[in-house]
Amino acid sequence: MTPELFQRLVAEAALAPSVHNTQPARWRLDGDQVVLLEDVERRLPAGDPDGHDASVSIGAALEGLVIAARSEGLNATVSFADELEGTLRVRARLTFSNGSETDPLAAFVDARRSWRGQFVAPEPDDTRSAMELTSEDCAVVSHVDEIARVARLCDVASLRFMTDDPFRLELLRWMRLRMSHPRWGVDGLNADALQFGRFERLFAGLALGPAFRVIRALGLASVIVSDADTTKTATAIVIFHRPRGEDPIETGQAFYRAWLRMEAAGFGAAVMAALADDAQTSGLVAKLIGLADDRRIVSAFRIGRRPTHDTVPRARIATADLIV
Repeated sequence: MTPELFQRLVAEAALAPSVHNTQPARWRLDGDQVVLLEDVERRLPAGDPDGHDASVSIGAALEGLVIAARSEGLNATVSFADELEGTLRVRARLTFSNGSETDPLAAFVDARRSWRGQFVAPEPDDTRSAMELTSEDCAVVSHVDEIARVARLCDVASLRFMTDDPFRLELLRWMRLRMSHPRWGVDGLNADALQFGRFERLFAGLALGPAFRVIRALGLASVIVSDADTTKTATAIVIFHRPRGEDPIETGQAFYRAWLRMEAAGFGAAVMAALADDAQTSGLVAKLIGLADDRRIVSAFRIGRRPTHDTVPRARIATADLIV
Protein backbone atom coordinates (compact mmCIF):
# COMPACT_ATOMS: atom_id res chain seq x y z
CA MET A 1 0.00 0.00 0.00
CA THR A 2 1.81 3.10 -1.23
CA PRO A 3 1.00 6.58 0.12
CA GLU A 4 -0.23 7.57 -3.34
CA LEU A 5 -2.65 4.64 -3.53
CA PHE A 6 -3.81 5.30 0.01
CA GLN A 7 -4.61 8.91 -0.88
CA ARG A 8 -6.61 7.81 -3.92
CA LEU A 9 -8.64 5.41 -1.81
CA VAL A 10 -9.33 8.04 0.86
CA ALA A 11 -10.37 10.60 -1.77
CA GLU A 12 -12.97 8.21 -3.19
CA ALA A 13 -14.16 7.10 0.25
CA ALA A 14 -14.77 10.79 1.02
CA LEU A 15 -17.51 10.85 -1.63
CA ALA A 16 -19.75 8.72 0.61
CA PRO A 17 -22.74 10.39 2.28
CA SER A 18 -22.77 11.40 5.95
CA VAL A 19 -25.38 12.83 8.29
CA HIS A 20 -25.60 16.64 7.78
CA ASN A 21 -22.47 16.16 5.64
CA THR A 22 -20.41 16.11 8.83
CA GLN A 23 -17.80 13.78 7.27
CA PRO A 24 -16.61 12.14 10.52
CA ALA A 25 -14.32 9.52 8.90
CA ARG A 26 -10.56 9.88 9.31
CA TRP A 27 -7.88 7.54 7.95
CA ARG A 28 -4.41 6.37 8.87
CA LEU A 29 -1.93 4.28 6.91
CA ASP A 30 -0.19 1.83 9.22
CA GLY A 31 2.21 -0.19 7.10
CA ASP A 32 0.02 -2.15 4.69
CA GLN A 33 -3.00 -1.73 6.95
CA VAL A 34 -5.53 1.10 6.73
CA VAL A 35 -7.11 2.30 9.97
CA LEU A 36 -10.55 3.95 9.94
CA LEU A 37 -11.18 6.41 12.75
CA GLU A 38 -14.12 8.59 13.73
CA ASP A 39 -13.69 12.25 14.67
CA VAL A 40 -16.07 12.20 17.63
CA GLU A 41 -16.14 16.00 17.76
CA ARG A 42 -18.26 15.85 14.59
CA ARG A 43 -21.13 14.11 16.31
CA LEU A 44 -24.52 15.80 16.62
CA PRO A 45 -25.45 15.98 20.33
CA ALA A 46 -29.04 17.07 19.66
CA GLY A 47 -29.85 15.19 16.46
CA ASP A 48 -27.82 12.03 17.10
CA PRO A 49 -27.22 11.77 20.85
CA ASP A 50 -26.23 8.09 20.82
CA GLY A 51 -23.94 8.40 17.79
CA HIS A 52 -25.94 5.94 15.68
CA ASP A 53 -26.06 8.18 12.60
CA ALA A 54 -22.37 8.98 12.98
CA SER A 55 -21.62 5.25 12.93
CA VAL A 56 -23.81 4.77 9.85
CA SER A 57 -21.80 7.56 8.22
CA ILE A 58 -18.59 5.78 9.18
CA GLY A 59 -19.96 2.61 7.60
CA ALA A 60 -20.73 4.44 4.35
CA ALA A 61 -17.16 5.80 4.23
CA LEU A 62 -15.83 2.30 4.93
CA GLU A 63 -17.83 0.86 2.04
CA GLY A 64 -16.60 3.71 -0.13
CA LEU A 65 -13.01 2.73 0.52
CA VAL A 66 -13.78 -0.97 -0.05
CA ILE A 67 -15.33 -0.13 -3.43
CA ALA A 68 -12.35 2.06 -4.33
CA ALA A 69 -9.93 -0.72 -3.38
CA ARG A 70 -11.70 -3.18 -5.68
CA SER A 71 -11.16 -0.78 -8.57
CA GLU A 72 -7.44 -1.08 -7.78
CA GLY A 73 -7.61 -4.89 -7.85
CA LEU A 74 -7.60 -5.22 -4.06
CA ASN A 75 -9.84 -7.23 -1.77
CA ALA A 76 -10.34 -5.60 1.65
CA THR A 77 -10.73 -7.61 4.84
CA VAL A 78 -12.35 -5.56 7.61
CA SER A 79 -12.04 -6.06 11.35
CA PHE A 80 -14.09 -3.75 13.57
CA ALA A 81 -12.60 -1.99 16.58
CA ASP A 82 -13.58 0.46 19.30
CA GLU A 83 -10.58 2.27 20.73
CA LEU A 84 -10.58 5.91 21.82
CA GLU A 85 -7.57 8.09 21.01
CA GLY A 86 -8.40 11.52 22.36
CA THR A 87 -10.99 13.00 19.99
CA LEU A 88 -10.51 10.13 17.54
CA ARG A 89 -12.06 6.68 17.87
CA VAL A 90 -10.67 3.71 15.98
CA ARG A 91 -13.63 1.98 14.32
CA ALA A 92 -12.07 -0.51 11.89
CA ARG A 93 -8.85 -1.87 10.41
CA LEU A 94 -8.52 -3.01 6.82
CA THR A 95 -6.00 -5.39 5.29
CA PHE A 96 -5.73 -6.05 1.57
CA SER A 97 -5.01 -8.86 -0.83
CA ASN A 98 -4.68 -8.89 -4.60
CA GLY A 99 -7.19 -10.29 -7.06
CA SER A 100 -10.42 -8.31 -6.83
CA GLU A 101 -12.62 -7.32 -9.75
CA THR A 102 -14.09 -3.84 -10.03
CA ASP A 103 -17.33 -3.41 -8.09
CA PRO A 104 -20.20 -2.77 -10.56
CA LEU A 105 -21.39 0.11 -8.37
CA ALA A 106 -18.03 1.90 -8.64
CA ALA A 107 -19.15 3.61 -11.86
CA PHE A 108 -21.85 5.50 -9.96
CA VAL A 109 -19.86 6.80 -6.99
CA ASP A 110 -18.94 10.09 -8.61
CA ALA A 111 -22.47 10.76 -9.88
CA ARG A 112 -24.22 10.09 -6.55
CA ARG A 113 -25.50 13.24 -4.90
CA SER A 114 -28.63 14.24 -3.06
CA TRP A 115 -31.29 15.62 -5.39
CA ARG A 116 -33.55 17.81 -3.25
CA GLY A 117 -35.51 19.39 -6.07
CA GLN A 118 -38.63 18.21 -7.84
CA PHE A 119 -38.57 15.29 -10.26
CA VAL A 120 -39.92 15.03 -13.78
CA ALA A 121 -43.24 13.24 -14.21
CA PRO A 122 -42.57 9.49 -14.22
CA GLU A 123 -43.13 7.31 -17.24
CA PRO A 124 -44.50 3.76 -16.82
CA ASP A 125 -41.00 2.36 -17.32
CA ASP A 126 -39.76 4.54 -14.45
CA THR A 127 -42.22 2.96 -12.05
CA ARG A 128 -41.18 -0.51 -13.17
CA SER A 129 -37.51 0.39 -12.71
CA ALA A 130 -38.24 1.73 -9.25
CA MET A 131 -40.07 -1.44 -8.23
CA GLU A 132 -37.03 -3.45 -9.33
CA LEU A 133 -35.14 -1.81 -6.47
CA THR A 134 -37.18 -3.94 -4.08
CA SER A 135 -34.76 -6.16 -2.14
CA GLU A 136 -34.26 -7.75 1.26
CA ASP A 137 -33.28 -4.27 2.51
CA CYS A 138 -35.58 -2.05 0.48
CA ALA A 139 -39.35 -1.78 0.23
CA VAL A 140 -40.68 0.42 -2.57
CA VAL A 141 -43.83 2.54 -2.37
CA SER A 142 -44.91 3.68 -5.84
CA HIS A 143 -48.69 4.24 -5.85
CA VAL A 144 -49.44 7.96 -5.99
CA ASP A 145 -51.84 7.80 -3.04
CA GLU A 146 -49.30 5.98 -0.88
CA ILE A 147 -46.56 8.44 -1.88
CA ALA A 148 -48.84 11.31 -0.86
CA ARG A 149 -49.60 9.61 2.46
CA VAL A 150 -45.93 9.04 3.22
CA ALA A 151 -45.18 12.65 2.22
CA ARG A 152 -47.72 13.89 4.77
CA LEU A 153 -46.33 11.62 7.46
CA CYS A 154 -42.82 12.90 6.78
CA ASP A 155 -43.99 16.51 7.08
CA VAL A 156 -45.58 15.80 10.46
CA ALA A 157 -42.43 14.07 11.68
CA SER A 158 -40.20 16.86 10.37
CA LEU A 159 -42.28 19.46 12.18
CA ARG A 160 -41.91 17.56 15.44
CA PHE A 161 -38.13 17.63 15.06
CA MET A 162 -37.97 21.25 13.95
CA THR A 163 -39.99 22.47 16.93
CA ASP A 164 -37.26 21.07 19.17
CA ASP A 165 -34.97 24.07 19.66
CA PRO A 166 -31.67 22.20 20.18
CA PHE A 167 -32.26 20.04 17.08
CA ARG A 168 -33.26 22.96 14.86
CA LEU A 169 -30.41 25.21 15.97
CA GLU A 170 -27.89 22.40 15.55
CA LEU A 171 -29.14 21.85 12.00
CA LEU A 172 -28.88 25.59 11.35
CA ARG A 173 -25.24 25.57 12.52
CA TRP A 174 -24.47 22.97 9.84
CA MET A 175 -26.19 24.99 7.10
CA ARG A 176 -24.08 27.29 4.91
CA LEU A 177 -26.56 29.79 3.50
CA ARG A 178 -24.12 32.15 1.78
CA MET A 179 -21.05 31.49 -0.35
CA SER A 180 -19.11 33.78 1.97
CA HIS A 181 -19.42 31.16 4.73
CA PRO A 182 -15.86 29.95 5.43
CA ARG A 183 -16.93 26.30 5.19
CA TRP A 184 -19.27 26.64 2.19
CA GLY A 185 -17.33 24.17 0.04
CA VAL A 186 -15.94 22.09 2.90
CA ASP A 187 -18.73 20.45 4.89
CA GLY A 188 -22.29 20.87 6.06
CA LEU A 189 -25.32 21.69 3.95
CA ASN A 190 -24.80 24.65 1.66
CA ALA A 191 -27.62 26.49 -0.07
CA ASP A 192 -26.69 25.14 -3.51
CA ALA A 193 -26.82 21.54 -2.31
CA LEU A 194 -30.12 22.28 -0.53
CA GLN A 195 -31.39 23.81 -3.78
CA PHE A 196 -32.53 26.92 -1.96
CA GLY A 197 -33.91 29.78 -3.98
CA ARG A 198 -32.98 33.39 -3.36
CA PHE A 199 -35.71 33.91 -0.76
CA GLU A 200 -34.70 30.82 1.20
CA ARG A 201 -31.03 31.84 1.13
CA LEU A 202 -31.91 35.26 2.50
CA PHE A 203 -34.38 34.29 5.20
CA ALA A 204 -33.76 30.65 6.22
CA GLY A 205 -31.37 31.71 8.97
CA LEU A 206 -33.97 34.05 10.43
CA ALA A 207 -36.91 31.68 9.96
CA LEU A 208 -35.14 28.72 11.60
CA GLY A 209 -33.43 30.88 14.19
CA PRO A 210 -34.78 33.85 16.15
CA ALA A 211 -38.08 34.14 14.26
CA PHE A 212 -39.11 30.49 14.52
CA ARG A 213 -41.14 30.82 17.72
CA VAL A 214 -43.13 33.70 16.24
CA ILE A 215 -43.68 31.73 13.03
CA ARG A 216 -44.85 28.77 15.08
CA ALA A 217 -47.18 30.93 17.17
CA LEU A 218 -48.75 32.21 13.94
CA GLY A 219 -49.35 28.63 12.83
CA LEU A 220 -46.93 28.91 9.90
CA ALA A 221 -44.20 26.51 11.05
CA SER A 222 -45.72 23.63 9.10
CA VAL A 223 -45.59 25.73 5.93
CA ILE A 224 -41.87 26.47 6.11
CA VAL A 225 -41.03 22.88 7.09
CA SER A 226 -43.24 21.14 4.54
CA ASP A 227 -41.60 19.22 1.71
CA ALA A 228 -44.69 17.28 0.65
CA ASP A 229 -45.14 19.04 -2.70
CA THR A 230 -41.64 18.00 -3.74
CA THR A 231 -42.05 14.47 -2.41
CA LYS A 232 -45.28 14.01 -4.37
CA THR A 233 -43.31 14.44 -7.62
CA ALA A 234 -41.27 11.32 -6.82
CA THR A 235 -41.59 8.14 -8.85
CA ALA A 236 -41.36 6.14 -5.64
CA ILE A 237 -40.26 6.17 -2.04
CA VAL A 238 -37.70 3.57 -1.05
CA ILE A 239 -37.87 2.44 2.58
CA PHE A 240 -34.46 1.16 3.68
CA HIS A 241 -34.58 -1.31 6.56
CA ARG A 242 -32.11 -3.59 8.30
CA PRO A 243 -32.08 -6.21 11.09
CA ARG A 244 -32.66 -4.91 14.59
CA GLY A 245 -29.49 -4.84 16.68
CA GLU A 246 -27.16 -4.73 13.68
CA ASP A 247 -23.84 -2.91 14.08
CA PRO A 248 -24.56 0.55 12.61
CA ILE A 249 -21.28 0.47 10.69
CA GLU A 250 -22.58 -2.54 8.77
CA THR A 251 -25.85 -0.68 8.34
CA GLY A 252 -23.92 2.22 6.83
CA GLN A 253 -22.18 -0.05 4.34
CA ALA A 254 -25.53 -1.41 3.14
CA PHE A 255 -27.03 2.10 3.12
CA TYR A 256 -24.37 3.38 0.73
CA ARG A 257 -24.75 0.42 -1.60
CA ALA A 258 -28.54 0.84 -1.65
CA TRP A 259 -28.13 4.50 -2.65
CA LEU A 260 -25.65 3.60 -5.38
CA ARG A 261 -28.14 1.06 -6.75
CA MET A 262 -30.71 3.85 -7.06
CA GLU A 263 -28.15 5.92 -8.95
CA ALA A 264 -27.35 2.95 -11.16
CA ALA A 265 -31.05 2.72 -12.03
CA GLY A 266 -30.92 6.33 -13.19
CA PHE A 267 -32.72 7.90 -10.23
CA GLY A 268 -31.87 10.94 -8.22
CA ALA A 269 -32.54 10.47 -4.51
CA ALA A 270 -32.96 12.50 -1.36
CA VAL A 271 -32.99 11.12 2.17
CA MET A 272 -36.21 11.46 4.18
CA ALA A 273 -34.59 10.95 7.57
CA ALA A 274 -37.59 12.01 9.65
CA LEU A 275 -39.54 8.94 8.50
CA ALA A 276 -37.08 6.70 10.32
CA ASP A 277 -36.01 8.95 13.18
CA ASP A 278 -39.50 9.70 14.48
CA ALA A 279 -40.70 6.58 16.28
CA GLN A 280 -44.41 7.19 15.71
CA THR A 281 -43.98 7.81 11.99
CA SER A 282 -41.59 4.90 11.60
CA GLY A 283 -44.18 2.61 13.17
CA LEU A 284 -46.89 3.77 10.76
CA VAL A 285 -44.64 3.31 7.73
CA ALA A 286 -43.56 -0.13 8.98
CA LYS A 287 -47.23 -1.16 9.03
CA LEU A 288 -47.77 0.30 5.56
CA ILE A 289 -45.04 -1.86 4.05
CA GLY A 290 -45.70 -4.90 6.24
CA LEU A 291 -42.27 -4.86 7.85
CA ALA A 292 -41.36 -7.85 10.01
CA ASP A 293 -40.79 -7.26 13.72
CA ASP A 294 -37.13 -8.24 13.50
CA ARG A 295 -36.43 -5.39 11.04
CA ARG A 296 -36.19 -1.65 11.68
CA ILE A 297 -36.56 1.27 9.30
CA VAL A 298 -33.17 2.97 9.02
CA SER A 299 -33.94 5.60 6.41
CA ALA A 300 -36.07 6.41 3.40
CA PHE A 301 -35.45 8.02 0.03
CA ARG A 302 -37.68 9.79 -2.42
CA ILE A 303 -36.48 8.93 -5.90
CA GLY A 304 -37.22 10.03 -9.43
CA ARG A 305 -35.73 11.21 -12.69
CA ARG A 306 -33.89 14.50 -12.34
CA PRO A 307 -34.92 17.23 -14.79
CA THR A 308 -31.24 17.91 -15.38
CA HIS A 309 -27.99 16.12 -14.69
CA ASP A 310 -26.22 19.36 -13.89
CA THR A 311 -24.73 19.05 -10.42
CA VAL A 312 -23.21 21.46 -7.97
CA PRO A 313 -19.70 20.79 -6.61
CA ARG A 314 -19.64 18.68 -3.48
CA ALA A 315 -18.66 20.27 -0.21
CA ARG A 316 -15.81 18.05 0.94
CA ILE A 317 -12.93 18.26 3.39
CA ALA A 318 -9.56 18.12 1.62
CA THR A 319 -8.12 14.61 1.39
CA ALA A 320 -4.97 15.66 3.25
CA ASP A 321 -7.10 16.78 6.20
CA LEU A 322 -8.81 13.39 6.40
CA ILE A 323 -5.49 11.58 6.91
CA VAL A 324 -4.22 11.54 10.49
